[in-house]
Amino acid sequence: MRCMTNFARQHMGMAGLVDADPLDRSAAEKSGDILRCDSFSHFACGREFTYWMQRVGYIPARCWRAGENIAWGTGDLGTVRSIFRGWIHSPGHLENILGPYSQIGVGLRVGNLEGHSNAHVWTQHFGSHCSPPPGPAAPRREKLARASAVAPAG
Repeated sequence: MRCMTNFARQHMGMAGLVDADPLDRSAAEKSGDILRCDSFSHFACGREFTYWMQRVGYIPARCWRAGENIAWGTGDLGTVRSIFRGWIHSPGHLENILGPYSQIGVGLRVGNLEGHSNAHVWTQHFGSHCSPPPGPAAPRREKLARASAVAPAG
């Protein structure tokens, strides 16, 4: 999934995203929440999409950006290729893939979701920490967040 994401970015003349262990952990936990609470939502288990990013220590930086893509499918609809194809053909997901981020984490969990067994639940967490502004001015707190979701077709 990282390879395909970075290929898409490089195809558009952008730098690739660096793998970030905290974002890998937060993405995996988010996929787990979706299965555990049987809730395909950016607010699975009643939590903000940034909940796990905060829990793993990624967000406490003074200035940050974060984005999330989620998707699920079974069989051929749950493969990396199928999920990524859905994301790049969705304006909101593509906006995250090509967004102003420098790091990525990817999570995959498999389980029962919405009555479907062996559902592959994918989460991409995107992030970046902003550089402090030049000079003696206090750092600006900037929180930009974007979330997008894809579920299998019919």
